[in-house]
Amino acid sequence: MVFKEKKQEDTVIDQAWDNLYQRLEKDELLPEKNTVRHNFLRSDSFKKLYVAAVLIACIFSGWYFARKTNLPDKELLVLYNEINAPTLATMLEDGSVVYLSEQASLKYPDHFAEDKREVILHGEAFFEIKRQSERPFFIDTDLAKVEVVGTSFKIKSENSSSFLLSVREGEVRVTHKSRQQVLTVKTGETVLFDSEQLQLVKNTTSFDEYFKRILFKDEHLKNVAVIINMHSDSIYLKIDPEIEQRAITFTLSEESSITEIAEVICLALNLEHSQQENTIYISK
Repeated sequence: MVFKEKKQEDTVIDQAWDNLYQRLEKDELLPEKNTVRHNFLRSDSFKKLYVAAVLIACIFSGWYFARKTNLPDKELLVLYNEINAPTLATMLEDGSVVYLSEQASLKYPDHFAEDKREVILHGEAFFEIKRQSERPFFIDTDLAKVEVVGTSFKIKSENSSSFLLSVREGEVRVTHKSRQQVLTVKTGETVLFDSEQLQLVKNTTSFDEYFKRILFKDEHLKNVAVIINMHSDSIYLKIDPEIEQRAITFTLSEESSITEIAEVICLALNLEHSQQENTIYISK
């Protein structure tokens, strides 16, 4: 990702934040009597979230689009992440999670078939596939086709001569389309395209890069909570069933605490939160 020099970036962010704060205050969109929330809005912790939390009804930013595309026999949705954007996280209808790197795109159906799950990837992404032994998951790329049951792995395929897949956990089967070469890739292994064939090597890939800054774009609160909880080992989010389908857009960094994230969600959607032991509950 490309960043401005830190001092300059901080100045720009502060100016933009002050303008936004003044506009919210002018439009009477800020809580008048809640001093804690006012202080939080002005805090450095909140600014570090780089949040632009909006409802699904707001105008979409250029970082992401989802539109229906007519392809043979079915309609697919297209998920695209722009250059220099944070990792774009989304949950598919089967519960699998996809983290798209910049300039990557994913085509997928609104509802998967009963006997299999299929998507098309161009670019780089990290997958956490929901295990369904009776319904395998297929990823189609320019050079190879990937078959999984349930696992997590990184895959990069930008064209018909470039391919890399690294498995963090589980087992994946990769088939070279033109040569029909088949390789099974297990935990800690990487398969790459070299000298016109697939080569299996030990895994030297880092997976942390996908989780440093994550963008949620018009994502349901239920899915946001599930994804955030997957990366937390202490505090967890729980969403009231009444509001699970409400959508939100915001960007968070790995330094963001669960409490800060809950505050952002509540401010954006006019909700409330409370904490009991290690769980933060969000409700109307």
